[in-house]
Amino acid sequence: MENWSPFIGHFHPLLVHLPLGILLLGVLFSVFGRFERYAHLKAAAPATLFWGTLGAIFSCITGYLLSLSGEYEGLTLERHKYLGIGVAVAGILLYVVEKAKLRPLLANFSALLLLGLLMGAGHLGGSLTHGGDYLTQALPPGIKAQLGLQAEDGETAEAKRPSLAEASAYQAIVAPIFKEKCQNCHGAEKQKGKLRLDSPNALAAGGKNGPVLLAGNADASELIKRALLPTSNDKHMPPKEKPQLSEEEIKLLHWWIQSGADYAKKAADLPTDPAIQGMLDKYGKASVSTGVAQILIDEHPKVEVKAPDAKVIEQMKAKGLVVLPLGQNQNFLSLNFVNFPKVSTKDFAALAPLQKNIASFKLSDTNIDDAGLAEVAKFPNLTKLFLERTKVSDAGLAQLSKLPHLQYLNLVGTKVTAKGLSSLIALPALKQVYLYQSGLTAADFQALQAKMPKVRLDTGGYRVPTLYSDTTLVQPPKVKGFYE
Repeated sequence: MENWSPFIGHFHPLLVHLPLGILLLGVLFSVFGRFERYAHLKAAAPATLFWGTLGAIFSCITGYLLSLSGEYEGLTLERHKYLGIGVAVAGILLYVVEKAKLRPLLANFSALLLLGLLMGAGHLGGSLTHGGDYLTQALPPGIKAQLGLQAEDGETAEAKRPSLAEASAYQAIVAPIFKEKCQNCHGAEKQKGKLRLDSPNALAAGGKNGPVLLAGNADASELIKRALLPTSNDKHMPPKEKPQLSEEEIKLLHWWIQSGADYAKKAADLPTDPAIQGMLDKYGKASVSTGVAQILIDEHPKVEVKAPDAKVIEQMKAKGLVVLPLGQNQNFLSLNFVNFPKVSTKDFAALAPLQKNIASFKLSDTNIDDAGLAEVAKFPNLTKLFLERTKVSDAGLAQLSKLPHLQYLNLVGTKVTAKGLSSLIALPALKQVYLYQSGLTAADFQALQAKMPKVRLDTGGYRVPTLYSDTTLVQPPKVKGFYE
């Protein structure tokens, strides 16, 4: 019988729902049958309660056998078990009352007791299967706010994650992913495969088949291998009917395991690359060092400016510029010339009323040149400047030495060299410069980095490991005479 117990126990979800419905009908027949208009329902109450209670008894037996599998534990399971037994007992009580035609007061009490137990057992069963918040997780943000379940500004669970600058990578990134996508089946209440993913100790212990992660070897870790299987595969995790891990979440888990699966180290202490960095920014709006310094770019300088001229903003938008505020309760702006590739001196002159308000300039892929940089230098509060794939050179960079708040500078795909960058050494706020495909040589980089130790000089060219989930273009072998 011991070998059959798990098999029989897994019939519990199949058997439990029908008795619930039948017993509910029995309660309705018992209560409404006392009214003259619905008196014909009274005769059906005993038979309905008999079959519903019989089903509830079988559900209790299979539920108990399922609890022995080790997949569930905790207070919720205990409460669900005793409420389920209570449903069967209350069903028997109401059946006897109806069959013996006892006092209406006793019948009403028994019906209300059975209804309450049905609702309680059903709710706890749903919590075991789908998580304790299964009733509230899909509520609209406005209602969640009124119930105190979510901030009124629609703040999401992602926004509430611990800061990457203060918490460990596990606490800020890995644990929230597990909580959202894995712990319904591998948490405190339910442990499929005897695996828990709700604490470092439980995660390190693994499941019934052994460890699920190998620190420093993500590709060989069962956790990653299962996540990358096709959803049609029975071993794919999470199961295809459950919310799936996104590609970014899988890559972040892969990165954390490959970096050593350390539960204490901060994200800033782990090696990273631009692809991972972009994902990390979404989780904590904090940058991670690559051996130089921890970088955190402020959105705007710590100075007071007047509110921007709304009329000028509308004029700029009409021309095709993307003008966006950089946050609430401050007056700084971001300008993006994505729809405005040809910039002239007149355009910068038109922006003069906004000079102190503009903190971010995105001039990527425009015709901006050294003469244009002289105009850009007139915006005293710039913190971010994007100049990718433009015509700027060393001569123009000298103009940027007038920007005391400049923290971020993107020069990817330009012809700038170490000579031009040397003019930026004295910039007090500079933290990050992107130089991929620029005129900087390897020897120049080493010398320049020594002169700018607090600045992250990013030369790009990183190789990001390919995961099974990545789309890969496979070319057929070239056969002489066939393609030519």
